[in-house]
Amino acid sequence: MVKTPHFFRYQKRNRLSRLSVSEVMTIVIAFYQSGYRDFKTYYIHFVCRYLTNEFPEIS
Repeated sequence: MVKTPHFFRYQKRNRLSRLSVSEVMTIVIAFYQSGYRDFKTYYIHFVCRYLTNEFPEIS
């Protein structure tokens, strides 16, 4: 008997995106060009702090 992996048991969130695809791609490309090692740290310490004027939908 094969067990289902635990990540298939959870319901996926169906939220509407507040950012457009081009805004998300801009943030991702800037992340790859930055010196940050993980995206969460980059987002919290750089995007949320310094890019809120460029992306007003970021909370």
